[in-house]
Amino acid sequence: MLKLIQRSLYSLGLSVKLARPENFKWLQEREIQTVLDIGANVGQFATKINSILPKARIISFEPLSNCYQELTVKTAAKNVSAYNYALGEEDGQVEINVSKHTPSSSLLDMAQLHKDVFTGTDYAGKETIQVRRLDDVVSELGDLGRFLVKIDVQGFEDRVIKGGMNTIQQAELIIIETSFKELYKGQLLFNGIYNLLAGLGFDFQGNMTQCFNKADGSILYAESIFSNNRKRI
Repeated sequence: MLKLIQRSLYSLGLSVKLARPENFKWLQEREIQTVLDIGANVGQFATKINSILPKARIISFEPLSNCYQELTVKTAAKNVSAYNYALGEEDGQVEINVSKHTPSSSLLDMAQLHKDVFTGTDYAGKETIQVRRLDDVVSELGDLGRFLVKIDVQGFEDRVIKGGMNTIQQAELIIIETSFKELYKGQLLFNGIYNLLAGLGFDFQGNMTQCFNKADGSILYAESIFSNNRKRI
């Protein structure tokens, strides 16, 4: 099954270096009580983090209606609460670009590099969604305890951070998708995300996974780990 998944991703121009659950002792030792899963899609990360941190409460945010419905079904037996809206810098209703490959859907326009490398991910339509600020919704989530924030929102990462700065700076850890080349127009690349999080008191700790362009071997994006420098990994 793993090889089949890897072959499927490679056909899209994507090569992924996988991290294995047995390598997550460093995460388990942080005693995380809550995970904020921002950009949940259909529950891929929620399922993975549940296997690593089975006692943690997972709060998932997914704006696409079809993906949200699938998310709720896939995570029904897990400790997951799901919310059908996006997080961003400002509250409102906006149109999101829906990709044929739903994880590539974005509030931003897709850059040409993305189209060239990841064939079959073109936008197929639009959907009107709700966007809220994390700092505004956190009071509705109850006591988070020691919490981790995961952000994977296809180039919209800096907007999520700016709408949740008071909340995010209290997180123990952040796992965030960071791009090294522009895949979505107007997105903040790794250096910008690094500077933004460093200003909130976080240290870069490396990457959980890195995704490569099969055409030239360059790194396109990664799942980057940032630790609150009050307590280092």
